[in-house]
Amino acid sequence: MGKPKFYQAKLVEVKDVLKQEYPIHHKQITMTERMGSDEALCPECGKNHWFLFPKECVAVREGGKSYIECLNCGYQTHL
Repeated sequence: MGKPKFYQAKLVEVKDVLKQEYPIHHKQITMTERMGSDEALCPECGKNHWFLFPKECVAVREGGKSYIECLNCGYQTHL
């Protein structure tokens, strides 16, 4: 099987997440529709800083959606 491999993720701000994740339909989708408010507040802690899971992540590959995690409390949902 070989030696284990480890990878490190680097947080980089995404300027327009809807355009990045929904390139064809981003003009028809709003943050309020996807996250419940334009501020995209976490329902658990009320903060709005999110980690966007990489496309290679099992949840994204199997779920077929863009998954996110609150950087404050760890709450997970899809975008």
